[in-house]
Amino acid sequence: MTTSTPATPTSPKTPATSTAPGSDVWARELAAVSESIRAITSSLELPEVLRLVLGRIKTLTEAEALSLLLHDAVRAELVFAATETLRERTFAGLRGEAAGGLAGIVARTGRSARVNDPAEVHRLGVDPHEFAYATRNVLAVPLHRDGRVIGALELVDRYDGTDFTVEDESLVAALADALGQRRAPEDLAADVHALRSFFEEVAAAVPSEDATLVLHGGDGRELLLGASRRLESGIVDGLRMRLDQGIAGWVATHRTPVCLDDVRSDPRYYPEIERLTGFAPRTMLCVPLVMKGRLLGVIQCLNKMGGGSFTEEELRMVQTLGDHAAIALENARLYRTARLAALTDDLTGLWNTRHFNEILPAMLERRAPLSLVVLDLDNFKAVVDRHGHLVGSRTIGQVGRRIAAVMRPGDVAARFGGDEFVAILPNTGARDALTVAERLRESIEAMNVLEGTTIDVSGVTASVGVASHPDHGKTAESLFQAADRAMYAAKERCKNVVVLASGSDETLGAI
Repeated sequence: MTTSTPATPTSPKTPATSTAPGSDVWARELAAVSESIRAITSSLELPEVLRLVLGRIKTLTEAEALSLLLHDAVRAELVFAATETLRERTFAGLRGEAAGGLAGIVARTGRSARVNDPAEVHRLGVDPHEFAYATRNVLAVPLHRDGRVIGALELVDRYDGTDFTVEDESLVAALADALGQRRAPEDLAADVHALRSFFEEVAAAVPSEDATLVLHGGDGRELLLGASRRLESGIVDGLRMRLDQGIAGWVATHRTPVCLDDVRSDPRYYPEIERLTGFAPRTMLCVPLVMKGRLLGVIQCLNKMGGGSFTEEELRMVQTLGDHAAIALENARLYRTARLAALTDDLTGLWNTRHFNEILPAMLERRAPLSLVVLDLDNFKAVVDRHGHLVGSRTIGQVGRRIAAVMRPGDVAARFGGDEFVAILPNTGARDALTVAERLRESIEAMNVLEGTTIDVSGVTASVGVASHPDHGKTAESLFQAADRAMYAAKERCKNVVVLASGSDETLGAI
């Protein structure tokens, strides 16, 4: 199957009749899509929306790799904004004591157990700390050989996030019994090929994130064999592709979904991503995200768990999810734009007082070195008195741009009000903070004329105060007061200087 256009049978939203064959499957798919849509549209924070989109696609498709690529219209590129890639681990070990966990109980009793409520694990006598991570659900079945129990197979966390079912239990029990009849425990432990093949068989029947096989060895000790299949995020986050590269680029450009059974044989295939990640694509679903005629990005699913192919039904479901993901992404963008507007100073483009008052306490909680710079313009009133408030506002804007140009990655600069500015310098001690403050002072002193005019603003300089946490203040209020006092000390001395908070007589700049 290789298609470049969506199929047109009845949508999963509107099954033909409630009594049609497979209508219960349609109902489950409809419920899954509806739940996914509700989840995706429940948040306005972009990182949370991205996480929810990937999580729901994983539930619907059981893909080994998922990517949400956002469109950068300025650079005509796709950016990997959120990714998850399956990482597999197979292990074998030896232990002398009896196995713990649900597998241990099943191996001793010979009865299957299925737990879909984490609280039930306690009631079965299993210590939850025996699991290496927070567990949603567990399924364990015994292995028999020659009429006796020789071990147990335990699956943890169904891959699509749903509960383990009675049908899952039957499928896994049949595979475990077949294995027990075919191979002795010692033989299986020595055959890595057979072990991997078995776990792949189990994953194809009932996909889970972790599987462990506990076998009783001939010497009375137990063999622990296992496989983990977990999605890891961020493998290629931030990577960029041009719109003329790869299948995803084609989908974005043509705004047409694709469903492919053999990715590498497709002429649009772009091998660079495989080279960078080591992840070999086989099958693919890729759908565009479009909102009101504007391309937002694409969703990409690679490699169906268990080696199968993606279906046209899954393509339709991902398309439906993609349509609603586009709405959620657009809402998140609008919310972020509105929030930025509420936290940004109109004249300078720097942060405003509200954002400064929010972020300084949060940064201090990290208990890392931090310095604060408070800067007030000298002789600014003379410019306003001579040329008017419009020129004054444009001068403030020019100062803001100069401050932004001096800031380092991670620094936070804000207009505090009027002609006063502040800058938070994380992971910066007093000595380095004085260096940054001096650069700010020099940059403002170097202004000669107002940009785009011949108006002389060379008299505008800055008096700068610096305070460092925790030496000059341990709270946001005390640190600001220390830097503010240092700034006023600079003004009283001669203006156009940098002064460190009390406890030091260090002064930098023109005197």
